[in-house]
Amino acid sequence: MPQVPELVQVPAGPFLMGSSADDPMASDDERPQHSLTLPAYWIGKTEVTNAQFRPFVEGDGYTNRDYWTADGWAWKSSRRQPYYWDDAEWNGDQQPVVGVSWYEAVAYVRWLSAQTGHPFRLPSEAEWEKAARGSDGRIWPWGNSWAEGLAHTREAGRERSMPVGSYPEGVSPYGALDMAGNVWEWCATAWGKGYPYAVEDEWTMNYLEQQGQGEYRMLRGGSWYNEQKFVRGASRYDDPARSYFLIDVGLRVASSSPRR
Repeated sequence: MPQVPELVQVPAGPFLMGSSADDPMASDDERPQHSLTLPAYWIGKTEVTNAQFRPFVEGDGYTNRDYWTADGWAWKSSRRQPYYWDDAEWNGDQQPVVGVSWYEAVAYVRWLSAQTGHPFRLPSEAEWEKAARGSDGRIWPWGNSWAEGLAHTREAGRERSMPVGSYPEGVSPYGALDMAGNVWEWCATAWGKGYPYAVEDEWTMNYLEQQGQGEYRMLRGGSWYNEQKFVRGASRYDDPARSYFLIDVGLRVASSSPRR
């Protein structure tokens, strides 16, 4: 049976997406800052842990074609587990699962939906950012001033991931943890989406299977390897969907409805 990630609600309404013109830490792809309205949704309270990912590995996650995109299934070949699955430095039950490609992240979420009967997915970039920042455009989950001890980043001096929830005082306005640092998190969003951000359904098969720019997918949140600039709520990064060896990349689930 799956260990289902706990969800927190992000209410419907507008939020400020992106970075202001005078933010010296911001990149060009974070501008212009704009107001974006999203419906209510739910997002994982923490990153997906090794314990939560294990039933996918030990079950039919890597052998059932139904969970995978066409490109993901072709890419998977003989893979049967995340890249660092047997490495004691990274495979603690409460550490976030790492060494997973975007293809594996999608397959896990689709597997979880099949096992529970509840429609899970990866968050869009917009959903991820609102969950991390709240509605007021704050720079980090806790506010606009950097504070030591609220996020697991390079400043913490530990060159590895920590168990999820290790920095409870850095919680986001909606109760999500580790949205600054620990590990980067895959989003559904394809690379190349400009601002102002256009809201669309990013969990259709057409969207998930798209080629070209869709071969790169967006990552959010920064990691233990990154300094404070890169763990801002507005910071954007991308990697090929097939990247599986990244020691600081994991995932967080989302859903359009609460789990009963």
